[in-house]
Amino acid sequence: NNIYGVDIDMQAVEVTKLSLLLKVLEGENEETISKQLKLFAERALPFLHRNIKCGNSLIGPDYYTGQQTDAFDTEELFRVNAFDWNAEFPFIKNDGGFHAVIGNPPYVRQEGLGQFKHYFETHYDVYQGTADLYVYFIEKGVSLLRPGGLFSYIVANKWMRANYGASLRQWLTNQHIEEILDFGDLPVFKGATTYPCILRISNATATKTFSAATLDTLEFTSLNEYARSKRFHVNTKHLSGDAWTLVDERARNLLDKIRNAGTPLGEYVGGKIYRGVLTGLNEAFVIDAEKRNELIQQDPNSAQLIKPFLAGRDIKRYATPTSERYLIFTRRGVDINAYPAIRDHLAQYKQQLTPKPPNWKGDKWPGRKAGAYKWYEIQDSIDYYQEFEKPKIIYPNICKQPEFTFDSSGTYTNQKCFVIPTEDKYLLAILNSSTVFFMFRLILPKLRGDFYEPSYVYFKTFTIPILDLSKRTDKERHDRIASLAERLLTLHQQQTAATTDHERTLLERQITATDRQIDQLVYTLYGLTDKEIALVEGRE
Repeated sequence: NNIYGVDIDMQAVEVTKLSLLLKVLEGENEETISKQLKLFAERALPFLHRNIKCGNSLIGPDYYTGQQTDAFDTEELFRVNAFDWNAEFPFIKNDGGFHAVIGNPPYVRQEGLGQFKHYFETHYDVYQGTADLYVYFIEKGVSLLRPGGLFSYIVANKWMRANYGASLRQWLTNQHIEEILDFGDLPVFKGATTYPCILRISNATATKTFSAATLDTLEFTSLNEYARSKRFHVNTKHLSGDAWTLVDERARNLLDKIRNAGTPLGEYVGGKIYRGVLTGLNEAFVIDAEKRNELIQQDPNSAQLIKPFLAGRDIKRYATPTSERYLIFTRRGVDINAYPAIRDHLAQYKQQLTPKPPNWKGDKWPGRKAGAYKWYEIQDSIDYYQEFEKPKIIYPNICKQPEFTFDSSGTYTNQKCFVIPTEDKYLLAILNSSTVFFMFRLILPKLRGDFYEPSYVYFKTFTIPILDLSKRTDKERHDRIASLAERLLTLHQQQTAATTDHERTLLERQITATDRQIDQLVYTLYGLTDKEIALVEGRE
């Protein structure tokens, strides 16, 4: 009478029926079942075909409107498996919907949804061309509620920050959100990296606030009690369309203050934040020093195309980046025959390097993805390649803390890094400050293992204080911060070259003291109070 379910997989439907029937039999024995049969003259177990049904929860029979159904073969009809909720569960229409809808919807990336995208676009307010399948399950689930009914799913939390979640976030501001529990990077599902959250919505008038909790452990006896101890209120007016940050009122007010104390980084650098090089096949293009020397010995011209190359893991805070790897940078339009040694080296990988033809219909292509590049060229166009040759700030796209450093050696980086072509040491100091780390913790996506992902889409909004260099006081503060950043670069170089533990310890103390000086100056730039500084530093 009370439990209903739909799944597109017939096997899942049968397994669910069996699980429910086994639950019915819990605590029963032959005697109790016999009494029940005699008393009611009924089956011991109920039929469940009216409860658990096979169908496509998201696609209705109107999917075929305007199409010739005889054009669809049996396999296609079974694969689409359109489902009419009102026809299959008539009480929905009579009662207004379900009292409760719960679930853990499937996570299917948008690449696998091509056939259904037009249907989703015309039937779902949360539609976004790049959205994961679960966003449509959220809207569908809420739409099935009767007035006052409750919806609760456990889903990936990426909708809160990802571009594809913009429509869902906008839609949710018009819903009665009751609670969001964010598990961050906790391994809720063993063996799967899902970054889940629990979303609870009531079919009622939208409210201005809702409860939220950011959970930092799975070691609790009661999720309800633990969540209650971590709970805070979120005002929907503070939730921007760009991303949702679930924080308590104090942290929210401080974040707003910091955001209003400067210029967004994207504007500060004129949009010049560039991703590193994606080769398409590192095995061919990334070489060691021995292979570099060999190629140059065979043909001295090879040196023109071979660049020092860094991976994200090579970049550390204020440290001079070093690597023993090199990149064969055969950019678009290069005359490969002018570099015979490199041509012959790459020719070993020609099958793996060849781009897939645009009209390819066969099995898995053995080479690289389709594109307007030659087999011997780097996969991405990297039109901004000259920026790597300039002095620049570089940072990894996955890190546990701000890991910004400076490079003036013309080093190239892989796609796991970003570069900002500037010699601005003032900016370098701000980016490595505790205040920016506070923004890391509140704004950036959290990855498994306490890592953050400062991708451009989020990072460009970080605010940088602007000083009027025509004013003596402002210029002195600017130059002081820049000189301290220069000192840190030097201290880290000296620490790397140190030969004794005693020397390294002394340098570490100087690094810590210099870092502290920068933090104090940066706090002043953002106008932070002692209590706000304590919050930034995690002391409150």
